[in-house]
Amino acid sequence: MKKTSLLLLLAFFSYSFLTAQQNISNNEKLASLGKIYGYLKYYHPEVAKGELDWDQELIKKIPEVLEAKDKTALSEVYISWINNLGPIKPCRKCDTDESYFDKNFDLSWTQNTTFFTDELASKLKYIEKNRNQKNNSYVTTERVGKIKVTNEPAYQSFEFPDEEYRLLGLFKYWNIIEYFYPYKYLTDQHWDSVLREMISKIKEVSSKDEYQSVIKVLIAKLDDSHAWISFSGQRQKYLPVKISHIENKAVISGFYNDSIAKLNNLKLGDVILKINDLDVKTETEKNLKYVSGSNTNIKIKRTYSQILNGLEDKVNLTIEREGQTKQIKVNRYDFKDFNYWNKSKQLKSKSLNNQIGYINMASVKSEDIKDIFESFENKTTIIIDLRNYPDFIYKYFTRFLNTEKRAFSKVYTPNINYPSRFIFKDNLKTLRNRKAFQGDIILLVNEETISRAEFTAMAFQTADKVITLGNQTAGADGDVVVFEYMGGYKTAMSGNGILYPDGTETQRKGVKINIEIKPTINGLSDGRDEILEKAIEIANERN
Repeated sequence: MKKTSLLLLLAFFSYSFLTAQQNISNNEKLASLGKIYGYLKYYHPEVAKGELDWDQELIKKIPEVLEAKDKTALSEVYISWINNLGPIKPCRKCDTDESYFDKNFDLSWTQNTTFFTDELASKLKYIEKNRNQKNNSYVTTERVGKIKVTNEPAYQSFEFPDEEYRLLGLFKYWNIIEYFYPYKYLTDQHWDSVLREMISKIKEVSSKDEYQSVIKVLIAKLDDSHAWISFSGQRQKYLPVKISHIENKAVISGFYNDSIAKLNNLKLGDVILKINDLDVKTETEKNLKYVSGSNTNIKIKRTYSQILNGLEDKVNLTIEREGQTKQIKVNRYDFKDFNYWNKSKQLKSKSLNNQIGYINMASVKSEDIKDIFESFENKTTIIIDLRNYPDFIYKYFTRFLNTEKRAFSKVYTPNINYPSRFIFKDNLKTLRNRKAFQGDIILLVNEETISRAEFTAMAFQTADKVITLGNQTAGADGDVVVFEYMGGYKTAMSGNGILYPDGTETQRKGVKINIEIKPTINGLSDGRDEILEKAIEIANERN
């Protein structure tokens, strides 16, 4: 009886094992193909030369992979593919003791014996150990360290391609992020599961609009305020106002052009309830998954923009103003009509009182800095406003803030000779001057503080006596990489990793803030700048 039971048990486990081998889903097969396509593209010395039509190699492999009945058959497809690429010479340069930033690095999938035989896993490991060390035809690095995507085929009239090309586009994009996106480890959804999810969605779409919507969802999964996707040359039209997420409502918080806003009867503190009878809150919840952003506040703010801007010249808005609901008809404009970036008309600096000076970084040029600090030499406090996008003048500016050189940022950049690993650069430091300003520095930041502004804030935070106040910044630090999503669509991501010297991330979190101040609807309606008011209050208390 015991012997019979043992035989039945062994038969059950043998059947279960064989069934597991046979039950690799088509999505899992395609996911493995997408990964191997990218791995060989960036790791295999022969593929990296760019002499093969690597995209067509993938297209040809799709039916072979889908026909594979089990792990052994699937692995044989890949082993034959790799063998046909030619031998790989042993790499003497590949053994290195270099210190890497490795939070994005994970090639454990190459050794996954659920899907791959030991023979295939061994071949993939050999490729890693003897990976390409010469130029890669498909990617290079720019002077600042970020990657540049190169020599990708131009696909014309591919706005809604056939399924195999939709998969190819997904795999190309997924692998660029897999190996060269510095903040992959910070995304809400694990990048592996994104691939499996998006394979299903990409296969199921039945129109160009559905296809583009799926790509928007994919880009949004980077959780990166630098990420975007552009599908056409059509120019959107804009309301002349900035919309922020305040007290869980869509609130007018600023103007792109105050004169044009006034012509349209739009005021600070107006709460936008509806656009053309569509409820803004409901539309925001529906569209949030399509919008890129590093944190929730930025995603919601950008979703408001997606809803409120568009191709139509006029829209009807339902607003709440001072407790009353109103309906108004407003115009949309080409953004250039606002003349928003004309910094010559913007305030550079001013004296707020005998003790306090104010600097608006939106309009300051390098040649202005010395004169501004000379004019403030008798002040006890300088308020520096970084709720804007400054010129790239942070380094020279720190000469007037720091009595000694101080590290303010660690930078890590992609290593194309060991993809998915990143290399640390030397810590970036400020300048110094024994005659630097000796008073207090108060930095103002908010959600408008993005990228270069966040980087600048990090440098200024090393000043001798400094505090930062405001609310969460955009959380997108590092240079931007713009590249093509297959079909002529343009897309972008953050290109370098930026950390504080102590290792604290600014990506997604934003810069460090000492005192959090959030604007209110009442404050905006009254025309108050509550962040600046708090800065002046603190400065007066210290005098």
